[in-house]
Amino acid sequence: MEDRLSPKHIPFDKYDDMGAYHWDQCDRRSRNYNPPLEARYRVLVDKLQGENRVLDVGCGDGYLMSLISALSEDVIGIDTDHSGVRQADRKLKSLRNCRVVQASCYEVPFDDGSFDLVLMTDVFEHLERPDLSIREICRVLTTNGSLMLTTPKWRPDRRWDHRHWKEYRPDELMDILSAHFSLVTLTFFWPIRWSRMYSTRLGWRAIRMWTRYLNNPFLQEGSDAQSYGQIFALCSGPR
Repeated sequence: MEDRLSPKHIPFDKYDDMGAYHWDQCDRRSRNYNPPLEARYRVLVDKLQGENRVLDVGCGDGYLMSLISALSEDVIGIDTDHSGVRQADRKLKSLRNCRVVQASCYEVPFDDGSFDLVLMTDVFEHLERPDLSIREICRVLTTNGSLMLTTPKWRPDRRWDHRHWKEYRPDELMDILSAHFSLVTLTFFWPIRWSRMYSTRLGWRAIRMWTRYLNNPFLQEGSDAQSYGQIFALCSGPR
């Protein structure tokens, strides 16, 4: 009975205030260009291998769906936020293989084994009951399906965002995911040294200019958790 109760959500008001901000901030031509945000999606997209049916959990304004639409046969997004779903519908209307549904990650409105791949980009930290969400994801994955997940790594001095329910250490995240998948691999991106530079006025300007014309340093990945700010989890073999 407990699992049927709807967990709480911390209000997410960015789409009301900022519109489809992922599209704007991931555009290198935009005055609001945000290299760390762009890297969050690029790290994931670069690992896709053309899965047929993909579910984007917490799809927001649909930006990630647009990136993978050319790589997958069918792309479906779910989000609880009405404003985000409305923005995604508007942005994705020309992409016939993309569809957005307003729904909760605790009660995914699809049949068992419906998807080859599920994506969760910086959603996990917003969930009161992540275990319940992961259980639902395993249900809708095929036997050989996978989950790709990103989340900010816990840091001792402060939270990355006040909207986050909980931020995770790598071992905490591994424990949760390993309870639901037979194989879980963690890697890390967003080098801390670049994040510190980006937080200064001069560094912010220099890194944005560098990234526009050369490469994005926030795409760098490694296995040393202490050197990076974001976690990437690849999970396969849903239990």
